[in-house]
Amino acid sequence: MLVFAYDGSLNGDWVAHYAVRFAANTTARKLRLVHVTAASPESNLDERITRIADESKVLGVVLETELVPRHGANVAETLLQIVPERATLIAGTRARPRKLALLAGTVSARLLEAGRFSVIAMRVVHPGVLGQPGSVLLPIAGRPHQAALALPLLRLLGEDLQRLHLLLVREVSGIRSRLMSLEGEEKLLAEGRALVAPIEDELRAGLAPHSFELDSSVVVSGDAPKEVVLYAGKHRSRLIALGASRRTLPERMVSGNAVERVLRDAPSDVAVYRSVD
Repeated sequence: MLVFAYDGSLNGDWVAHYAVRFAANTTARKLRLVHVTAASPESNLDERITRIADESKVLGVVLETELVPRHGANVAETLLQIVPERATLIAGTRARPRKLALLAGTVSARLLEAGRFSVIAMRVVHPGVLGQPGSVLLPIAGRPHQAALALPLLRLLGEDLQRLHLLLVREVSGIRSRLMSLEGEEKLLAEGRALVAPIEDELRAGLAPHSFELDSSVVVSGDAPKEVVLYAGKHRSRLIALGASRRTLPERMVSGNAVERVLRDAPSDVAVYRSVD
């Protein structure tokens, strides 16, 4: 089940393009739009939801709309109560940073941290993409099950995934980077390429029979978020698919958090995802 947590904002309208297109790429072709109502009614909410319904109809998606009174202290707690555990929830980040943060302290961050169901938190930088990115950058850590974690999001892109570029950053400290020999750097790169190869194979198999371009880069650097942003620009990626975990979603030290840095500096849309089995 796909659930779209719609906040009734312009940013929410932009995220809706992705949510509807994700639903169009599922077998059920259904999208459950959930809006947690505030004390005072939002202006133009019915009109905004009607536009999302019209887009859904064009793509053959059945839109189920649910207006839910807030339960407890906040919106996140309400969603945690009503969204099924096997669902995938789509929500937005902040449109503008607050205290340097686009994700920390948001409903999306709370849901990602809870790990109760799969979550995709979208930051839309270019509304004109309309949920059809085409070219996607997937930063990876080279760990086992990396492909399995990314596949649920990539499958939702369907034919909107035309080119996928994997990026593995072998992070080293600044001091080590300055002292590293060419032989040492080449060893790290060779090890990285060996880690990337099986992930490429798993992604091709997991997304079959969909045909798309797939390539990868391995780089040695002391600044992984900077490399992600640079490679997104270099490859003209329209979407960065950024995996998240409890370790990468701290509430404190926001300015130095890798996820927040990519969200702030990315030249493209960003999907922060956490897949739950």
